[in-house]
Amino acid sequence: MVEHTEESTSSWVTETSKNVNAAKGSDYVELDQGLMTVDQIDAVFNCLPLELITIDKDDRYVYCNNEIPKKMLLSPRWPEKLGQTLAQIHQSSSLPHVQAIMDYAKTGKTYELVKPSENEYMVASFKDMKDKNDQYAGVTEWIVDLLPIINWYLDQTGQKLVPDETKKTVDASSGASKKA
Repeated sequence: MVEHTEESTSSWVTETSKNVNAAKGSDYVELDQGLMTVDQIDAVFNCLPLELITIDKDDRYVYCNNEIPKKMLLSPRWPEKLGQTLAQIHQSSSLPHVQAIMDYAKTGKTYELVKPSENEYMVASFKDMKDKNDQYAGVTEWIVDLLPIINWYLDQTGQKLVPDETKKTVDASSGASKKA
C-alpha cells in the first residue's frame, strides 16, 4: 500500500473534513448493508488491486484509493488533487473526451476504456452512482490490469491464447469502446 502523508493530502480534504466534522478513524459509519469504522472502510478500499476514483455530482474529484504506486497508475491522480474539478485536473485539450465519458456514464451505462499492451491489459470503467432517492450522485472509475488474471487462468487450465486466423488485422489502438 502507498502511504499518503498529511502533506500530500489536499487542503480541500483537511478543511472540508474540519468544517463538516467528518467521521474518522474508529468512528462508525452506518451503511446500507452493515456497520464499519472509517478505518475499516479505508482498509477495504485500499486492499483492492485496482485504482478507485470517485467524482461527485459537481464533477469534483473527491476520492482515490492508495493501493497502487503513482508511477503505475493508468490515470494518475493523487491526493493533492482532491477537491479539484475535472476541468482543473485535465488539460483543456482532453476535456471534451472527459466530458463525453462523464455524459455516457451518467446515462447509467458503464463506459470502458481498454489499453492493451504486451505487459498489461488495463481496463478503465466509469459508472454513475445514485443516492437513496435514485438521484445522480457522481461517477466512480475503477481501473484494473486484467493480464495477471488472464495469465493465472491460463496457467490453471493449461489453455493458451492463440491468434484467430479468420481475422485479417487486430485493432488494439483505435480508442475507447462503449459497453452497456
